[in-house]
Amino acid sequence: MAKDNPFNNYLFDNKPGRDPYAGNGTALPSAPPQGAASAWVNSGAPPPASIPLAGAPAGAWGASSSRVYEEPAPSFTSDDQDYTKRAAALDRREAELRGKEAEIKKVEDELRRTGALRPEKNWPPCYPILHHDIAGEIPADQQGMVRSAYWAFLGFVIAITFNLIGSLVALCAMNGNDGRLTGFFLSAVYWFAGVPGAWILWYARLYNAAIKDRAFTYAWFFLMFAAHIIFCIWSAASPPLPLGNSWSHTGFILGVQTIGSNALTGIFYLVGGAVWTLESLWSFWTLKAVYGAFRGGGGDRRLKQEVASAVAGHAAAGAASRV
Repeated sequence: MAKDNPFNNYLFDNKPGRDPYAGNGTALPSAPPQGAASAWVNSGAPPPASIPLAGAPAGAWGASSSRVYEEPAPSFTSDDQDYTKRAAALDRREAELRGKEAEIKKVEDELRRTGALRPEKNWPPCYPILHHDIAGEIPADQQGMVRSAYWAFLGFVIAITFNLIGSLVALCAMNGNDGRLTGFFLSAVYWFAGVPGAWILWYARLYNAAIKDRAFTYAWFFLMFAAHIIFCIWSAASPPLPLGNSWSHTGFILGVQTIGSNALTGIFYLVGGAVWTLESLWSFWTLKAVYGAFRGGGGDRRLKQEVASAVAGHAAAGAASRV
C-alpha cells in the first residue's frame, strides 16, 4: 500500500534537522506521481492550484516560477480616445485663436499709433467727445493704477464743482463785498480750466504712458499730478490771501471764520474742505501706486536712457545745423 500512496513521506517529514526537499538522497520529482493525479480525479475534487513554494528549486513541481500573476494593462475604450482627441483639438484651436488675437491687437496698436485708425468716441457717456477704454487698451497689470487715476480725476471734478457752488452760495448769502465776487469768478475759471486741464495734463498722460510704456510720459504725469495734489491741499485749507483768492477755495479756514456770521456759507465751506481733503488723500495714494509700478518696471532706468538719447539727438542736430 505504500506504493499506492500519492504523496511521498519525504515531502511531509518534519523531523528536526531534516531538509524536507532533500529526501533520502533522491531528487524531487518534476511532476506528481501517476497515482496522485488519479486520486484527485477519482475523488471529484479539483487538483490543487500551482502555488510557488519558498525555497523550492527551479523547475520543481509546485514551484511554478513561470506562472506569475501579471496585472493586465489598462485598456482604453473608443470613447476615451475620442475625448482625448477632442481635447487636443480644442487646445490647438485655443492656441491659434490667441495667436490671431495677438496679431490683430498688434496691428490695431500700430494703426492707432500712426493715426490711421481712429477710435470710437465713447466718453463721457452723455455726450461722447473722447475715446476711453481701460479694459480694452491698458495692459492687465497696469489697469489698477490707471483706474485709480481715473477715480482721482472724477473726484477732482466733484470737488471743483462743489467749490464753484460754494463760492456762489457765499456770493449770494453774504453779498459781493470783501472779494467774494472776485472769488466766484476765480472759482469759475478753476472749473472751466481745471476739468479739461486735469484730463489733458495728467490723466491722459498716464493713460498713454500705460499703453506705449514711455518713461518720459510717466515723468510728465508725475510733475503735473504733483501740482494737482498741491492745488487740492491748498483748496482744502483756503488760507486768507488778498484779491479774494481765499473765497475761491471752499476750505476749512474760511468755513470756521464764516460759520458764526453765516451758517449756510460756513457749512458749505467746511464740507468743501472735507471733499478737497478726500481728493488729496486719494490722489496721494494714486501717486504712490503709480510711482511704485513705474520703479518696479525699471522706469527710472528707462527714463535716464530716454533723456540721454534725447540730449544726444538734440546735440547731433545742433552740430549738423552749424556745419
